[in-house]
Amino acid sequence: MAVSKRVVVAALVAVSGLAGCGTEPGSRSRTVTTLSIQDVRVTDPLAPLTLTATMTAGGRAIRGAELAFFIAVGRTGEQTVGRRVGEAATGDDGVARYVREDGVDGLAFSDERVDRYSVEYNPINKIDDVRYCRSRADARLTVG
Repeated sequence: MAVSKRVVVAALVAVSGLAGCGTEPGSRSRTVTTLSIQDVRVTDPLAPLTLTATMTAGGRAIRGAELAFFIAVGRTGEQTVGRRVGEAATGDDGVARYVREDGVDGLAFSDERVDRYSVEYNPINKIDDVRYCRSRADARLTVG
């Protein structure tokens, strides 16, 4: 009888964790975030590449969030792999801007392609006494 009670309790904990913004411990006490990015088209692979992301919670800009920027690279016909290229913090407007001075040049070998980028927020600390949820956004990055 005691074994079945433990099973029921474990199931309830797993479901309640999903009610927050993730399954990690304490996620119910976090605030849901949204990352917004747009498709980017590169015409000059040597020109500086600027990627922007806007982070909000409940429609309000979040200042001071450290965002990681990834560019997906892979061979034609194969799955691409995200390579972390940098990070940037959001300003008062919730916007983070990452600039790669070398553009997309050197990100892929001659038999590879760049096809998208992603931005991630992985919270470690609170921002202004608020604990935010993880978030991620993906968009196309077209070269040519």
